[in-house]
Amino acid sequence: MDQNECDIVATLSPKSGKLDRVVELLSNLTKAVEKNEPGVFSFHLYKDFNAESGKEQLILVEKYTDMEAYDNHAEKPEFQAMHKTFKAEDLFTAPIIIKSVKPVTGFMR
Repeated sequence: MDQNECDIVATLSPKSGKLDRVVELLSNLTKAVEKNEPGVFSFHLYKDFNAESGKEQLILVEKYTDMEAYDNHAEKPEFQAMHKTFKAEDLFTAPIIIKSVKPVTGFMR
């Protein structure tokens, strides 16, 4: 595991009836990231059930070559436009929670 890599886990809590719209926007972003951002190793969206709230939420797991690649990602026009849409359409029940995590142990085949 490269110590310069930057791993991000984001938790998104869409409002009732808005999950599909958020998935649509993130799917579009994923295509742009794959095509235009070589500093992104992986970019995966997962659906989860939050037992506490009783609602579905989305978990975005991202891996960047380094912090500079992550910073570059946040400055891309597609990223900025998506976040503008998130706000304009009032899609979430809570702010997006973003955590920068570091691997402790594990493997990838």
